[in-house]
Amino acid sequence: MRASWAVFDLASGRAVVERRAGEVFRAASVVKVLLALDFLRGRAVRGRDLELVEAMLRVSDDAAASELWDRGGQGEIVERMVRRAGLRETMPPPADMPGWWGYVGMSAGDVVRVYRYAVGVPEGRLVLGQLRRMADRGADGFDQVFGLAGAVKQGWSGFEDVPDRRPAPAELGLGRPALHTTGVVDGKAVAVLTLHPEGTSAERAAACVTALAEGVMRVTEVAMGSSVEGQ
Repeated sequence: MRASWAVFDLASGRAVVERRAGEVFRAASVVKVLLALDFLRGRAVRGRDLELVEAMLRVSDDAAASELWDRGGQGEIVERMVRRAGLRETMPPPADMPGWWGYVGMSAGDVVRVYRYAVGVPEGRLVLGQLRRMADRGADGFDQVFGLAGAVKQGWSGFEDVPDRRPAPAELGLGRPALHTTGVVDGKAVAVLTLHPEGTSAERAAACVTALAEGVMRVTEVAMGSSVEGQ
């Protein structure tokens, strides 16, 4: 399993725990947080537009994400959010796959930067509020209850019967299942990104990610406790 993570304490404004936080993974549904923040910027949404955002964040609805991706200019969304949130490794999908929002490349460090951005802008309140109301299952039936608990956005890709073989940068790991758990938990922005061997079941991957996330949060508590004692 390939994994990276980052934890940032929002109160103290400092990184607490990191491991390979600059490595790029395919973002899968985690990118929906980016889509929502871009779509909501300077806009009072209601009616169907609000329903799209809610569905995209709470049940990870792919059709809603695809519509907002197209309406926002696809890769232009990524370019705008890179500038606004100060992202470092985030990149649009491969040039020959412009409609594949799940193939946006992101690092754990950048996912944390997105949440740091979200807590500081008006539209972030709606986004984080919807993430706190995440449904147990996604629109596609995938079990979303794994990893972190809080205002969270999970991401999954490649657990279908036939792995996707389209060409793309090697770091996106196409053909290998990706499973991510991210969010704002107990005043911390957290991202745990993972890539699993081909053939790994969703259940096994979820168990691994949950155990990893629990370990990361335990290490975070120890690190923060040591920091307080040293002051």
